[in-house]
Amino acid sequence: MKFNKQGVLVFLSCVLFSVWLGGASCAKPAKPIFNGVFNGDFELFSDQNPPSGWEMWGAQKYKEPDNYVRDTTNPHSGKACLRIYHPAGTDGYIVSSPKYPIRTKKGKSYSISFWARADKPGRSLFELTGYESINPFVDAPAPTFSPIEVGQEWKRFAFEIKEGFDFFADQARYLLLTFKTTTVAQEERTLWIDDVIVTEGELIPGQSLIDERTLSYAPLQHRLKPGPELAFTVDVQNRLRRVPQTVGGVAFHRLAGYTGQPFNQQGQYTLSPVLEKAIHDLQLPMTRFFGLGDEHFSLEEAIDKTAEVCKRLGIPQNQTVLEFEPQNGGKLAPEVWARGVSHSLKKGYRFRYWEIANEPERTSRQTVRLKREGFRSAEDYLNHFLRVSKEIRKLQPQAQIGLPISDPPMWGSYLLNRAAGHYDFVVGHYYAVSKAHLRKLEEVALTENYKTLDTILRINELIRLYNPGREVYQLDTEWGMHSGGPNNEPPDEVKRNGNIFGILHRAVRLIYYAREGLLRGATSWNLLSHAYEPGFGFVSQEAPDQRFMMYWLYYYFNRHLGEWALDLSGTAPYFYPTPEDDLKIKPGTFSGPVTPTLVTQSRDGKKLYIIIANGSWNQAVPCRARIINFKVIKAEGILLSHPDPDGNPLLKRKEEAISPYSVSIQDQNVACIIPPHSVVFLTLF
Repeated sequence: MKFNKQGVLVFLSCVLFSVWLGGASCAKPAKPIFNGVFNGDFELFSDQNPPSGWEMWGAQKYKEPDNYVRDTTNPHSGKACLRIYHPAGTDGYIVSSPKYPIRTKKGKSYSISFWARADKPGRSLFELTGYESINPFVDAPAPTFSPIEVGQEWKRFAFEIKEGFDFFADQARYLLLTFKTTTVAQEERTLWIDDVIVTEGELIPGQSLIDERTLSYAPLQHRLKPGPELAFTVDVQNRLRRVPQTVGGVAFHRLAGYTGQPFNQQGQYTLSPVLEKAIHDLQLPMTRFFGLGDEHFSLEEAIDKTAEVCKRLGIPQNQTVLEFEPQNGGKLAPEVWARGVSHSLKKGYRFRYWEIANEPERTSRQTVRLKREGFRSAEDYLNHFLRVSKEIRKLQPQAQIGLPISDPPMWGSYLLNRAAGHYDFVVGHYYAVSKAHLRKLEEVALTENYKTLDTILRINELIRLYNPGREVYQLDTEWGMHSGGPNNEPPDEVKRNGNIFGILHRAVRLIYYAREGLLRGATSWNLLSHAYEPGFGFVSQEAPDQRFMMYWLYYYFNRHLGEWALDLSGTAPYFYPTPEDDLKIKPGTFSGPVTPTLVTQSRDGKKLYIIIANGSWNQAVPCRARIINFKVIKAEGILLSHPDPDGNPLLKRKEEAISPYSVSIQDQNVACIIPPHSVVFLTLF
């Protein structure tokens, strides 16, 4: 889930080895550098606090000198170390002095190590604070790390960062080492550090990543210019492209996942006839299963059961994405992947999409923290991916192999670079939105999508640059509105993720996915849910006669998606986000139509389908559509809307959200009013 909620791929992470384990590196042996760390061993006597070479940082009220003391009791080596005391309820920390920063250089790597212990076991933070300028201070993106586990005995921690991978020297010109005693503000804790060392190494030329600031790509096409109403013209002879029908897919969780459907852990099929028919009626063009090698039955049985589900529900096998790896961070040997693919081919199944691991960056963090057998780094995952893809290609040369990426550069641009030539599609999991309870619908439905869609365009450009001469595309195999609740409720339990807020968020995304052809297909999260977890639900076995609101969005979307996307020109009201809406928004960016519109034509040319999403909570929008080269005789319409921004997505009756909708037709003009917070589905005959 796994691009950040701002939807921007940024260089803000690096390879972390919480205890140095070695491994592959593109750096030459390091050598000491003159501007490493001043007084990193704390042997320089000083009667001032903090000692020379170090400064208190953070809010002024937390800058208490006695909390940062040179300590001669039990240093790791030599005569002294640094004691950092964190009183409960404070937020002070310490950095290496800006007078002696790490002055970064192009084409260099930096190895950082230190020893640490604490008065009690727990988590501390080591970070790098980046600046483009020191005087005055101008912030710059800098590598970040996961928390480190510090116990009561001295332990060595080591990190490596690479210019051109984790940061760019012309942006983060200066780096300060940053130590925070605890990750919990209310915790009283003491941390000691000693023997802080920074060394510089040479990178092998030509191995740096593409600097995304230099990317040039066409901006997101809205097709509509700012205006007081939705007024557009469509000429059916002006086709944009074939519609990627597979954008209307929905993902399963697992074969025998947490709801116990479609199979239980004993391998028994558990979908009731009512739910089976309901899912069949969605006319899903694509789906996805993960963790097939992590069930209570064999991988071969899991593949057989997936084929059975596809047959029962009318989902094409050749549009079903399969992933094998264990859900919580393990990994399967390449031979196991080969065994599964071989079984599929021998049984005559048409499966061809193979996604190698589900969100490996996230499970890597769990692997390191919980000491599991899994991917310990991006390099570890890369080696696994290359071995697995090789085995699959031997068996199925026409296989489509998927590479999952995330926003830290080593899990994004680095993998795209190093695995180029071995993947056919890229998986981003473009979830979006945080703190939905504090956000306006316009931000949730419009701004967040326009940011995310821009990220997808950026990734498309990276894919193109890293894969010259090859056709590589994106499949979004998990996506949706993914906000936690006001009291830290998980996204599954947050109603706004699945009610009219989430409906408008997904409707806008679907319109752009279908019209602009940004990716080849998408499977929204998640088909089966508990009734008490409505954030992502479509149907629930606990309420077989009820439907989640999301069900009806996809039910009508897939019935109003023609063969050809048509161009449209005209106007629409625009939403312009401000820093009051989102502090990270620059004025003038990520604005767009309040009423995104999709017009498609059926394969036989006898019908036009129009889908319009109104992302405003209060504004009804007049709509006038002029149709050229198509004689409009009649129209049928459906309205999807709901009056409660905090309503339960699980509807007792379909009519709570769905109603007939009418338009007026005069000559070749269609006119109507698009109600606020609604999705309109029209069929023109």
